[in-house]
Amino acid sequence: MVRALKLFGCLSIAVLCLTGCSSEETLTCSMEDESSGVSMEQIVEMTFKDDKINKVKMTVNTKATDDTMKENWDLIASSMDEQFDEKSSDGVSLNKDNDADNHTYKVELSVDLDKATEDSLSEYGLDGITDDDSTLEETKKEAEDSGFTCK
Repeated sequence: MVRALKLFGCLSIAVLCLTGCSSEETLTCSMEDESSGVSMEQIVEMTFKDDKINKVKMTVNTKATDDTMKENWDLIASSMDEQFDEKSSDGVSLNKDNDADNHTYKVELSVDLDKATEDSLSEYGLDGITDDDSTLEETKKEAEDSGFTCK
């Protein structure tokens, strides 16, 4: 559980190094991990336009994989609910979905950098993302060096 939250935090940090290409392109990076009865899949989709990243969508899918975690799913989901408040304003949207029957929890953060305010970005540790000048290839390399698979 704590590992899942740390990985979501790492995912947020990885997004700090983003900007883009001369034409609109999409870079999708993903990572899967399983530990202590929980599997987690992270997907980051970045859209680059006019040499600058303008949209980011981060999805974290968490699933209980052993009986102990499944039996304690209500506690795990409650903890996740406390960590993430649903929001949709200032170019930032956070949605979450707890599927208790299947013991899965999905958190999706979408950011439109053309509309997002610095305050809304700082809520998710994305301060300065609009000032970064990394290229798509540099971003891809950094994500792959951090364990993501990108296409």
